Amino acid sequence: MESQLSPSPQSAWVGIDVSKARLDVVWLRAGRHAHRVFANTSPGFEAMLAWWQASRIDPVRICLEATGSYSDALAHFLAAHGLPVCVLNPAILVAYRKSEQVRRKDDRTDASLLARWAISHQPRLWQPLPEPIWQLRLLLNRREDLLRMRGQERHRLQAGRLTPWSAAHVQTHLAWLQQAIRTCERQIWLLLRQEPCLLPLWHRLQTIAGIGKLSAAALIAHIGQIERFEQVGALVSLAGLATTTRQSGTSVLGRPHIDRHGRRDLRSLLYWCAITAMRVDPQIAAWADRLRQRGKPKKVIIVAVIRKLLHLVYGVWKSGRDYDPTKVLGPAA
Repeated sequence: MESQLSPSPQSAWVGIDVSKARLDVVWLRAGRHAHRVFANTSPGFEAMLAWWQASRIDPVRICLEATGSYSDALAHFLAAHGLPVCVLNPAILVAYRKSEQVRRKDDRTDASLLARWAISHQPRLWQPLPEPIWQLRLLLNRREDLLRMRGQERHRLQAGRLTPWSAAHVQTHLAWLQQAIRTCERQIWLLLRQEPCLLPLWHRLQTIAGIGKLSAAALIAHIGQIERFEQVGALVSLAGLATTTRQSGTSVLGRPHIDRHGRRDLRSLLYWCAITAMRVDPQIAAWADRLRQRGKPKKVIIVAVIRKLLHLVYGVWKSGRDYDPTKVLGPAA
């Protein structure tokens, strides 16, 4: 956490609840507050700045939740204008709402809670991703869009409720989508090979069992910069894999479970990496088998392997060295 800030009379803390179409903006200053709604568009961003200027406020911290494509454009806009923006894990607001015993749930209340959290915690400023990583993320998002469209078209064909003309049109679109996916993947490989800051890391991550070309690229895009994670636990939380328990005295004892407050897409990616790793890597397979012999359920074992992979990714990325399974998990037999 940064040192205590010394606000001026014009200083204000701003919370922004971001949704697909609108921004609920609340600013707090010396016992005063105001709320306005703007469109989640470039003109809406400009109108928000004009409102702040007319209100004569100087934002100390502008807090918003990380909501993927809905918040990315706003965060980059604020940072480009030199404003102190903080992009928070959604789990933070969930926990803060409980601590403040706030039962009301609406966009204005969420924006106000974000502003109040900024006052009490004064979080670190958000820094935009380096341009190559940002481009990689956009390309991977586009590939996912194309894959989703291909799946929809295949489902239409399998359903069999199409006229001959419609079926032919879907087939043509499927061929175009397949070519577009290949073209998008070529752009991904080209970007990775042209960037000296990404190429060695991309190859290094592929030395970890279960992580291939696409999954290594996706990990780079999801994580961005390993330096922003002081400990591997922060990376585990990003994926929503932190373990929570529910216990009270001797009568209430819930099973430990993952909190799922992190990025679901990252968790899904790591799930398939873990399934592959247990199949192809003798050391990980032997470790998973030891867990199975101790009576651990299948889901618990998979989550344990996912967490292990995240630790391996963190270590390989931080150390700048290839993965050596014998040093981490020992011999397979």
